Amino acid sequence: MPRRLIAAAVTATALLLATTVPSPASLADLYKFLERVERMAMPTHILRAELDIITGDGDPVKAVLFVSPGDEPRMIIDIPAADWRALLPFAWGKGLVARGERRPVSMSVDEVIPGTDLRPMEFFAFWKTDYNSTFVSDESTNEKTVSLYPPETVPYELFVIGFDKARMVPLTSKYYTGTMSNLARLRLDSKHIMVGSRPRPTHIEIRDYGENRTTTVELAWSVLAELPDGITTDAGFHLAVLSLDGG
Repeated sequence: MPRRLIAAAVTATALLLATTVPSPASLADLYKFLERVERMAMPTHILRAELDIITGDGDPVKAVLFVSPGDEPRMIIDIPAADWRALLPFAWGKGLVARGERRPVSMSVDEVIPGTDLRPMEFFAFWKTDYNSTFVSDESTNEKTVSLYPPETVPYELFVIGFDKARMVPLTSKYYTGTMSNLARLRLDSKHIMVGSRPRPTHIEIRDYGENRTTTVELAWSVLAELPDGITTDAGFHLAVLSLDGG
């Protein structure tokens, strides 16, 4: 059965099982909430984060993340130990990746980063989708859990995101593949701090159930006055001079 038909059937079942059918006003409130959460995820300043990535009992892998704001925000991830760097958009689709001075090639935001179990999608909210079939699957005083169906071009069947209602940030992100009961990945965000007028997690835990591995990321954020020269250009991002300790 096509994914859209499955999504529609699941949504209809969820609504029928609810004690009351959501009114147009309550659906409008949900859409407004998600739009506010989207805005909270978007950067308003140039950001930098030093990363410690730990998979299982392995040694930390050092990396650095840069965030470029604007109408089309981008992030740049650099892992010197893997001689690997990527320039990616804040949306599903393709970015660019390069090793050393080799010519940049296309990369999916869901592609595994060398030397880690992570994907570029881990570092910002990649759950945005068409909200027409979205519904609230659980809600408490502090959290709102929302089920979202990604477009056909995204390699997941379902997202279930638990949001902090006050700070409007995701705390738990569940990614289902193949079927809507197959939980493939779970992301947990915690220890948020304010960075450039937005809350950002300083601890991310990723549980990959397919690989039976858990990876944690510690992030030390800072706000920059400007980005290193050439870092946001398709032709020059892999040649820009960077360092793990402030450059």
